[in-house]
Amino acid sequence: MKKIFISILFVFCLLISCGDDNPTNNSGVEKYPTKLNMEWEYNTNTVIEYYDTLGNIIDSDNLDIGNTIAKIINTKETLNSYKNLVKFECYDVQTLNNKNYDWYANSDSGLFLVAYSNAGSTQWVIPKINSSRYLTIDELFSIIKSPAPDFLTSSTSNPMDSIIYYTIPRQALAYPLTINKSWIELVYPWYRERYVEKIVTEFFQGQPVKCYIIKVNWPGYDIEINDYISLEKGLIKREILADSVIITTPINPDSGGFGRISSYSNLVRISDED
Repeated sequence: MKKIFISILFVFCLLISCGDDNPTNNSGVEKYPTKLNMEWEYNTNTVIEYYDTLGNIIDSDNLDIGNTIAKIINTKETLNSYKNLVKFECYDVQTLNNKNYDWYANSDSGLFLVAYSNAGSTQWVIPKINSSRYLTIDELFSIIKSPAPDFLTSSTSNPMDSIIYYTIPRQALAYPLTINKSWIELVYPWYRERYVEKIVTEFFQGQPVKCYIIKVNWPGYDIEINDYISLEKGLIKREILADSVIITTPINPDSGGFGRISSYSNLVRISDED
């Protein structure tokens, strides 16, 4: 019988990108490819492996989480003092009416996430905190729903409609992308870095694609995040590997055992409509 589980926290929109509406880059810096109405569709599969009390894998589930759409709906958005932001719409195909939005700023130095709305519309996983204890469900929701005032600010009291700003914009990419390049992605509510590990060749619809593997260094969390970024086509795939995950039930969410989750999101379709 399959186990019931709740997987929480790493809220993510599958696409991290922004750029100029004009595909011609006059600055000479190679950036993430994007223009108005570009749309990406991803399929996510998740493998859950269950530990026994001795740390051995005793069972597993393979779940098709479904498809996620990310689309650029504006390239000249204005929010407060920010201008010419790129606005992304992101949602799971199964829940068309539950959408989240991300606003990015693109510069010659990097790609920065400035603000977002309704982050809880995509799949989540729960990471281990430090080496001695684990985040509880209540702690995770506290981080997501009620962040400290010095971390995020909200324009309204309704989390479904509010726009939440990063006090320090999150840096998703640092230009130019080169092997071993690293940068600080986040400072609050946790410190996190990203770096370019290597360049590999992936295949999309039978064609080879040059990809930079962007990895995450997240001190204190037993979670690995790998983005395969093409400067021609965008995000080709994402891997999220989380060990020592709390496997819980809705009735008693803090009393489950532990396992590991491996989540793989792959690009299945890209459209480039004007």
